[in-house]
Amino acid sequence: MTTAPARARSRWRHAPDAHERSPNDGRGRGGGGAARALAWLALLGLVAVGATIAVGAAAGPSPVVTPSSRAGFPAWFAGPLAALAPGALGKTAFWLLVFAMSALYLVVLALLDRLGARAVLGTIVVLHAIFALAPPLLSTDAFGYLAGARAFVLAGASPYAPLRDTLAGDAVLPLLVWSTRPNPYGPLFTAATLPLASTGIAGGLWLLKAATAASSLGLVAVVAATARRRGRDPVFAAVFVGLNPVVLAWVVGGAHNDTLLMLLVVGALSLVLARRELAGGAVAAAAVAVKASVGLVVPILVLGAGRRRRALVGAVLGLAAAGAVAFAVLGSSLAEFPPALADQAALHSPNSVLHVVGKALGLPGATPAIRAGGAVTLALALLVVYARTARGADPVAAAGWASVATLLTTSWLMPWYVIWVLPLAALSPGRALRAVSLALCAFVVGMRASLE
Repeated sequence: MTTAPARARSRWRHAPDAHERSPNDGRGRGGGGAARALAWLALLGLVAVGATIAVGAAAGPSPVVTPSSRAGFPAWFAGPLAALAPGALGKTAFWLLVFAMSALYLVVLALLDRLGARAVLGTIVVLHAIFALAPPLLSTDAFGYLAGARAFVLAGASPYAPLRDTLAGDAVLPLLVWSTRPNPYGPLFTAATLPLASTGIAGGLWLLKAATAASSLGLVAVVAATARRRGRDPVFAAVFVGLNPVVLAWVVGGAHNDTLLMLLVVGALSLVLARRELAGGAVAAAAVAVKASVGLVVPILVLGAGRRRRALVGAVLGLAAAGAVAFAVLGSSLAEFPPALADQAALHSPNSVLHVVGKALGLPGATPAIRAGGAVTLALALLVVYARTARGADPVAAAGWASVATLLTTSWLMPWYVIWVLPLAALSPGRALRAVSLALCAFVVGMRASLE
């Protein structure tokens, strides 16, 4: 006898959608000539604009490059594209190029059926390579990863202590913005970065850039494969994530670990949907050990599993294994991770929706009352999402909406956080989550542009 949740899960697995089409649907063979020409111009334009940003960033210090460039702009920092750069990219030019890239991305999405799959997927790879070769863009987080590793390996200190206290005199310190704050990254990720301490700052930076591009392409591949299994267009799903300008410029360009994070999250959901709940739970636990913020998604993965007990066991065993590995590597310094996480949670920035709400109400920004309201809103939203998932709602869409709720209610919103939503939106039935994720992209880019 089929249970109600099972019937519901059967419904969402076969929900009709505009992008549920066979991979061999004749993409690129038909359509009007003008529309096809426009689609190809938009695709080529994405490469040209992306290359202009990356090459211009390599020319010298500018608002495009992480604030670390103020400490100097040696050849190792500029990267291999410096020889091609005619001049540094100014602030206005950069934002115009970002807006142009965003418009071209939307055109490609709208006219994707006029393009060949190989050309589109090849463009994803090319643009990832271009931004991987650019100097670190728009964030100093990559140097934060290196600093935590150097603090532990070279200074013999906890990677979760304030870096200015443990790395006095270290060459990485001038490259940091948050040198007075502790490392907020999960213990499994922190342990994995320790070998970078022996590669030097230059070697560590470019290894991080290469690893970010590789994990981003891995995420695109997993999204496409999962879309195919769910009866959706894998090329559209790949393009939705892989050609997104925020992913390319901020996430890949800035060498953020969020690509690895979402590779694990999407991989975990894909395993659960394939009835491999034990492995899915374990992979989800690894994601939490990389960045604790995705812990809110784990209940969705368990509640949405066909065999919930196996998913829960997998998550518990995965957390135990990750904790054991982290303790074996980091030792007693692991106890300093929770306070470091609390320090991160207390931060607030003018990029956040809560800050905008506070300003609209005539307040200085995200006041304690506004932030408390955000926390209550998030808790209520999560209760609704969890309840719907328990009744058989699509766990991928549920995870996407939980991520949206998190981004809307956090007081610390950075542009690269939108990658927490994009791959889930690409895999979700219906268009609402995709529309909201694109709106979030527009919001974070617009806010950053207005603050420059």
